[in-house]
Amino acid sequence: MVIRLLLALLLLWPLTARAEGEFSLKFLLAEPVDRPVVGQMIPVILRGRYDRHIAGEKLVLPPSDTFDWIQTKADEWFEERIDGKNWMILQRHLAIWPRHDGVLQFGPAEHQLTIITRAGQRATASVKAEPLVVSVAPHPDPRMNGWKFAARAVEIEDSLSGDPARLPDGEAVTRRVTLRALGSLPEHLPPRPLISEPWLITFSAPVRREMRRTPEGPVSEVVWEWQFRPEHGEPGVLEPIIIPWFDTVNHRMSSVEIPSITIGYASYYTGQNVTGRLPGSLKWGLAGAVLAGLVAGAVLALLRFDALRPGTGLTDRLRRFDPRRWLALWQAKRRGDLLTERRLAEELNLPPARRAALDRRIYGRGQV
Repeated sequence: MVIRLLLALLLLWPLTARAEGEFSLKFLLAEPVDRPVVGQMIPVILRGRYDRHIAGEKLVLPPSDTFDWIQTKADEWFEERIDGKNWMILQRHLAIWPRHDGVLQFGPAEHQLTIITRAGQRATASVKAEPLVVSVAPHPDPRMNGWKFAARAVEIEDSLSGDPARLPDGEAVTRRVTLRALGSLPEHLPPRPLISEPWLITFSAPVRREMRRTPEGPVSEVVWEWQFRPEHGEPGVLEPIIIPWFDTVNHRMSSVEIPSITIGYASYYTGQNVTGRLPGSLKWGLAGAVLAGLVAGAVLALLRFDALRPGTGLTDRLRRFDPRRWLALWQAKRRGDLLTERRLAEELNLPPARRAALDRRIYGRGQV
C-alpha cells in the first residue's frame, strides 16, 4: 500500500511541483504625471515578463477603494529579447482615477499561470505585482459640490429643435446639450444643470451617459435634454451656464459654456416690440388718430353750441366739414341711392350745378 501511494505521488509531481523559471510583474506609469489631482486620469501599464511558455493565465486585479479604473484595450502578448535572452511579455493597459487626495496605492495584482516546464510538463505558478504608489493633490476648485471634473479635452454641443425666440403659440422648443470629455469616466461628468424660471415651463428628459474607448483614451459624454414652453408671449432670456473643469494637459482650471438663449412666441413681435418702445411709424399713426379725434370733437362741440344760438350761420358754414355727412354721401353714391345723395348734397351745400344734375337724374327718369 505504501509503495502504491508513493508511485501515485510521483506521477502527480509534475503537475504540482513548484514551477521553474523567472517571472516578474509590476505596475508602470505609461507617461510621466506631475502630481495628479483628484479625478485626473493616470495611464498605467501592468507589465509581466516570463521565460517560459504560457499555456493558461488569469490576471487578478481586486476592486479598489481609492481608485476608479478600466482596461483601455486588449492585452498585448509578444516576445522580446532582453540581455541576450528571449522573454514572453504581457502588457495590460489601464487607466486609473484617484477618488481623493493623499498618498494612495493601486493594487496589488496577481498573475496566475499555467506554464510548460523544460520537461514539457504543465505546472502552475503565480507572480504578484506590488501596489503602485501615487501622490494625489486635491482638486483645485472646491466649489464643484462633490463632483471632480478633470479631463484632457472638453467640448460641448448645443442643438435646438427650432427658433426659441419665435415659437408658434402654445408650442415648446427642445434643447439638447451634449458634453463630451476625453480622459474621463461617464460618472465623473457633472450633473444636469438646474433650469428654473418663473416665466418658463420646463420638462427634463432622463440623462444619458456613455463611454467609448479610443486610441487617445476613453471618451465619455453626457446628454441633457429639456423642453421649454413660455408661460406667456413676452420673451425671456436664459442666462449662459458656465461648467468648470480641470485641464490635465495644461494643469489649470478651464471652463465651457452653455450659451444664452431667448425664448418667446412669434406672435408677440407682431403686436409690440420687445424693448417696450413703439416704432416711429406707429408713433406717427397714433398721433394722427389723436389729432383727428380732437378736431372731430371740436367740430361737434361747435355744432351743438351753434344749435343753441340760431341765426349765427355757423352751423351752415361748418356743416360742409362734417365728416359723417361726407361719408354718408360717398356710401349713397356707391350704392346708387339718388334720393339720399340729393338730400346730403343739400345739407352739405354742394354747388348748385351738382344739385341740378342730381335733380335731372331723379326726376327726369319718368319723362317720355
